[in-house]
Amino acid sequence: MRDFPWRRWLAVLICVAVLLIGIPLAVAFVGDLGALLLLVGVGGFALGRATAPRPA
Repeated sequence: MRDFPWRRWLAVLICVAVLLIGIPLAVAFVGDLGALLLLVGVGGFALGRATAPRPA
């Protein structure tokens, strides 16, 4: 169980949830441009956290 890549599947589920729920919700709240800026900022932060070097 320790070697099972559950973190990868958790990340996939989060990405799917953002695509299916988060984008339409963001567009409804802040419009097209606001949603684009918001999701690019949040996506950049998430990508940076996911690819940051981890201490050994």
